[in-house]
Order: sequence, then C-alpha cells, then structure tokens
Amino acid sequence: MKLVLIRHGATDWSITGQHTGITNIPLNRLGLQQAHHTAKIAKQLLGKSFKTAIIYTSPLQRAIVTAEIVTGLSQELFRVTSDLLEFNYGDYEGLTPDEIRRSNPNWDIWRDGCPGGEIPEQVGLRVKSFIKIVEKHDELVIAFAHGHLFRILGACAVGLGPQNGEIFTLDPATLSIIEDVRGKRVIKLWNFDPKLVL
Repeated sequence: MKLVLIRHGATDWSITGQHTGITNIPLNRLGLQQAHHTAKIAKQLLGKSFKTAIIYTSPLQRAIVTAEIVTGLSQELFRVTSDLLEFNYGDYEGLTPDEIRRSNPNWDIWRDGCPGGEIPEQVGLRVKSFIKIVEKHDELVIAFAHGHLFRILGACAVGLGPQNGEIFTLDPATLSIIEDVRGKRVIKLWNFDPKLVL
C-alpha cells in the first residue's frame, strides 16, 4: 500500500479554531494559496503519478476544491466517499475548544467524542473501511480530507487505536504518506508543510 494524505487548505473556521465537521464551509483565500503551494510540492514528490493515481476525496467542498487545485484534475475523476467525512462534532460543531470547556471543563474529544455526534471509535470504523479499500489497489492512492479524520486514519493504519490520533498533529494543506515498507506498514512522512521549502 502507498497512500498519500492531503489535508484541505484553511477555512475561516480553521483559522479561528472552530470545530468544522460536516458544515460545508469553503476554503478561504489563505486556503486557496495553501492548496497551490501543496500542488507544487506534490508534483515534485509524486511526478506524473497524479494521472495514474486513484484519487479519493471527502464529499465536502473544502476537500474537493483542494483536490482539484493540487492534482489539476476535474472532480469527475475523483472517487467521493463518505468514509472520508470529518469527525461529526454534533452539538460542538462550530465551537472552539475553549467555548466547549466553559460548559464541560474536563472534555477531551479523544476520550469523550461529541454529544450528538461521533466518538473516536465510530470514526475509526469509517477509516478502517477506507483502509481496506486502499489495500485492494496496486496503484498509488491519494486521499483529500480532514484533520481529525486523517489523524485517526494514521493511527489505525499502523495498528494503533482511534484514540491514538491525539498524538498526530496535522495542519491545513499538509502532505503525509503511509506506505508498506519491507512487510511493515509505516508512516513515511507526516504533516509535511510545503511552505517550509517554498
């Protein structure tokens, strides 16, 4: 398996730290710029692989638009899957961690999940379903989706539990690679920020 994960670029809510799950919020100007930076680096790292890769994306526009910019391909060529939807934050959608902790001081998303939404184990079931799909492909797979979702995917891909996603930070428009190397599944690259080399 070779799986490239590309988180979508910034939105107004990611800038303010608001939990953005299923709200279909667009990229902002910074997010569009970030996607263009990521496109340059991704093309250097992956070469012509975009044309032969299998591209999956979350149904949400911030992921789809990032995928269009980074790959230069039309969304009609993408495989859209609800397995890649972001963590459903339920009652906490649109709130910042500080706002949530004013009413629930001991809240921890990795332990408690979100009332009216999902718990990490539920997201873990979705990412494990997606990993099984990826494992059936011989080609490079590139996925465009979201921060918490990819953190859980990274943990599950290497045999950790969904709650272990807490140890993986993931910034907007970054690139990560999970790959099988000598019979072991490894995280070959994580949270690579194109701005560091541009």
